[in-house]
Amino acid sequence: AVIRLKGTNKGLAMSTDCNGRYVYLNPRLGAKIAVAEAARNVVCGGGEPLAITNCLNFGNPNDPQVYWQFKEAVTGMGEMCRQLNTPVTGGNVSFYNETVDSAVYPTPVIGMVGVLDNIDQCTSSKFKDAGDFIVTLGALNGCVGGSEYLKIEHGKIEGPIPPLNEELEMGVQELCLEAIKKGIIKSAHDLSDGGLSVNIAESIINARPGIGAKLDIDRKLRDDELLFGECQSVIIVTLNEDQLYELILLAQGMDVHTQTIGRVTNTDQLIINDLVNVSRAQIEHVYLNT
Repeated sequence: AVIRLKGTNKGLAMSTDCNGRYVYLNPRLGAKIAVAEAARNVVCGGGEPLAITNCLNFGNPNDPQVYWQFKEAVTGMGEMCRQLNTPVTGGNVSFYNETVDSAVYPTPVIGMVGVLDNIDQCTSSKFKDAGDFIVTLGALNGCVGGSEYLKIEHGKIEGPIPPLNEELEMGVQELCLEAIKKGIIKSAHDLSDGGLSVNIAESIINARPGIGAKLDIDRKLRDDELLFGECQSVIIVTLNEDQLYELILLAQGMDVHTQTIGRVTNTDQLIINDLVNVSRAQIEHVYLNT
């Protein structure tokens, strides 16, 4: 969410994030990813990350495994916060979250706040205009470990989870924020739960009626990795065709990989290579009525 600050031209961007599956499979890395994703979401809204609060949910700390998960998660959270220069202003710890059989997934929920110096730079995830280019900031390296796809389609919660390169993460966020401030990009949406296909579907669903997307992607990934693989440090943006050169120059200066993967259309459909061809109405029905 982004809210304006009355009486000023500033805004506050806020996001809460955590993937409990990731933290269960790798507590330290999973917590780092939660902080990075919260910051990425704030950046996608046009805000510069400032600080976090947290809500740490774990089982019985007298259980050595649970206490180890807690220790590792807090360590990972601290490491990423130092990288982002976002202090932890407060938070709470909730232990003993368990049934007779098992504890909840270790879930350190991160609440990130950021500031927009100019509320006009507020950016949403919805696609805007047919003909706009769809571009990735960062490289698509879909990983099915710990993914929503692996859980839903195969009933498995198994790793390894996607790696996180902290320098790359910082570069992608810096590029996105700079492009927003320069007015280059029209929409920004980070890649997270569900992977690329879900990311694009959400941007279509939230767009005005009539909007769709057609993607043509040449990647050395399996079909399931391309469509539903999850990876870190990737933001999907849209922009006018005549702004593409400026974005590429900016990305090269920051040493961040970009790739044009498709266009926004006025067809009311989502098309990805020869793998997906569904109507917007089908996507909306599943998404809104599940």
